[in-house]
Amino acid sequence: MSDDVVVETPEHAEMRLRLHWETALDRLELDVILAERLLEDPTRQVPEPWDEPLLAGPIPGDLQERAISIAERQRRVQVRLSEKLTSIGQQHAFAQRIQQATRPPEVPVYLDLRA
Repeated sequence: MSDDVVVETPEHAEMRLRLHWETALDRLELDVILAERLLEDPTRQVPEPWDEPLLAGPIPGDLQERAISIAERQRRVQVRLSEKLTSIGQQHAFAQRIQQATRPPEVPVYLDLRA
């Protein structure tokens, strides 16, 4: 039986960290794409919930520009979603007012026929 111990080299650790960051950015970008498509077609499936990965180390320098670009797209989608929710809220309030104005009264109404 051998007690071989594998020691991770700094290069291997850096490659592993880079792969983890690339995977996290891929998933963030996919979620942004799905949210953008959902804004265009609300009947599309909502993206599945996703938990932030634990990344042990800073983002590699050459991935920072991509991360910034994804963050900017997220902010734009956030603004559009907020606007859409506001619009939906206004439409819902209008529909409620119409429903209340056209609904038959819930209590009996009596007419004074002697008047």
